Amino acid sequence: MKIKKNLKYADFEYDEETKKFLIIDSEDGGVVELNKVYAFAFMRFVIRMSQRNWYRKMNDKTASKENRIPLADHPFDDPDQSEFPF
Repeated sequence: MKIKKNLKYADFEYDEETKKFLIIDSEDGGVVELNKVYAFAFMRFVIRMSQRNWYRKMNDKTASKENRIPLADHPFDDPDQSEFPF
C-alpha cells in the first residue's frame, strides 16, 4: 500500500511493501529516496524542529520584560507576624 501526500512544491510518498519514503520536488523533479531507518531519523528531526519552533513562540508571549514589576528594596514588615527568639 502506498501513502501519498501532494503539496504545492513537494510530493511525499511512502511504500509499505518496500519500506521506502520518497520526497519529490514538484518544480524541478528531484527525488530523494530514504529507507526506513533514514525516514525515521528524518521524521524525528522534523518533529524536534517543529517542537523547538512551537516552544520558542510560547516563551516570547508569556514573559515580557516591559510588564515586570520591580521588587521592593526592603523586606515587607507584616504586623501580624511574630518573631521567635532563638
